[in-house]
Amino acid sequence: MQTMKAGFDKGRDRRPFPRYAALERRVLSLRRKIERLRAEGADRVEIDAAFAEIKAVNDERRKVPSVDPMDPNFKRLRYCRYADDFLIGVIGSKREACEIMACVEQFLTQTLKLTLSPEKSGIYAASKGVTFLSYRISTYTSYGAGRKSNRTGPDGRTWLVVRRPTTGNVSLRVPRKEVTAFCKRHGYGDLARKTGRPREQFLVTSDVATVLAYNSEFRGFANYHSFADDFKGALGLLELVVFRSLVKTLAMRHRTKRARTMARLWNGTDYEVSSVVRGKLRRIKLWRLKHLTQTCWTSPVVDNVTAGAWWVKSPNDLIDRLNARRCEACGDTTGPFEMHHLRRVGDLRSGSLTDWKRSGWRRKTIVLCPSCRAAVSGREHARTESRVH
Repeated sequence: MQTMKAGFDKGRDRRPFPRYAALERRVLSLRRKIERLRAEGADRVEIDAAFAEIKAVNDERRKVPSVDPMDPNFKRLRYCRYADDFLIGVIGSKREACEIMACVEQFLTQTLKLTLSPEKSGIYAASKGVTFLSYRISTYTSYGAGRKSNRTGPDGRTWLVVRRPTTGNVSLRVPRKEVTAFCKRHGYGDLARKTGRPREQFLVTSDVATVLAYNSEFRGFANYHSFADDFKGALGLLELVVFRSLVKTLAMRHRTKRARTMARLWNGTDYEVSSVVRGKLRRIKLWRLKHLTQTCWTSPVVDNVTAGAWWVKSPNDLIDRLNARRCEACGDTTGPFEMHHLRRVGDLRSGSLTDWKRSGWRRKTIVLCPSCRAAVSGREHARTESRVH
């Protein structure tokens, strides 16, 4: 993808749209005309007519793009991958997008010996969007009034103008079907009717355990979709249903009314429960969307490895330890070697196998040679799993 991106990218900026550039020149000439009329002391009617024409030209200019969206001399390719899912964004023609997809499919089938999923693969217009990793990625246009900015004239005079909202912005959205599926999977209630449902599995647990369970579920789902531009608007209804489900669950557990349950949980600014841990009062708040802090990680490097991914590359990895071809008990290097999954570390307390207690740090696994394997126990290695290497 790095090679393909380097060969595909072209141009620095898009060329100006001809109609937009002509209208912009017309506005500039009219403003110069107004300055000249004021300097000459012309009639106010003529100046107002020039202002009216500027307003008409600006209204027409807002209807056309400022740059050419189909400029053949401006091309871009962007690539994003997570595990075996990847997304390629192309600024170019549909024919070029088809050629890129054919090239990628050929590389996967011939070089990597993999096949593309026909259900998940395809070419989609950016305006229609595509679902990727439970996000809806598409371009959107803001239909607001825009924001004001300062403009400076030739004589140093400044004035405020309203900038037109940008178009074609790539946006991350939360799909409604993901929110509905999450609510249905956990049994919170009905999103359409905004009603919560009591969850019977928490009727025998404490209030603290119930709130912690609700917090972990909803907080995890919200944190995953926190990169979306509309995550608070998309999850606001889910937050209401989750809250009503929790209140109904606690009210049913204590056999009281929901209003009394809400009054008991309210603590001025948040809903919370309290418990005594080691003699100290501990308060646990009900997690809401207002407690979410947005953080992002950006990297310009294609297929870069995050910091957390290095944890799985430690020398304690099963395959790396097996490929080292060394017995972790006696140090033998002749082989063959087997990876054992021990039932409990307490079985290795006696004899020369005391060092094997370190296997508890390695998920109770150990690489053994045949002699050390026979010394483990005389139970024909019951409750153990091995793989010869």
